[in-house]
Amino acid sequence: MKLSELSLVDGIRLVNEIKDDKKIYDVYIGDLLSFVMANGKEQSVWLTVQRHINVIAVAELNDFSAIIFVENVEPDEETVLKANELGIPLMISSLDAFTLCKKIYQAGL
Repeated sequence: MKLSELSLVDGIRLVNEIKDDKKIYDVYIGDLLSFVMANGKEQSVWLTVQRHINVIAVAELNDFSAIIFVENVEPDEETVLKANELGIPLMISSLDAFTLCKKIYQAGL
């Protein structure tokens, strides 16, 4: 699945622009940043409720394809600005992480 296809999954809305239509190979769910850093896999989409700028550093370190903030969590302005600078797509979903993960896999991941 590509990021452009992911953005069409019901319940997901884009926060910023997708500059590079990267492929997604997996979904990673986690909120404890040290654990995500140690266990996240490249080209995954990361589902989290963490909204601060440190998520951008973790996403860059792990080479995640995108971050989706679940349960209507809105990233703060500093987070969006840094994501734009680094070309990391940000999305928001009203769904909880488990339900969204199921939808992503049903959509063809």
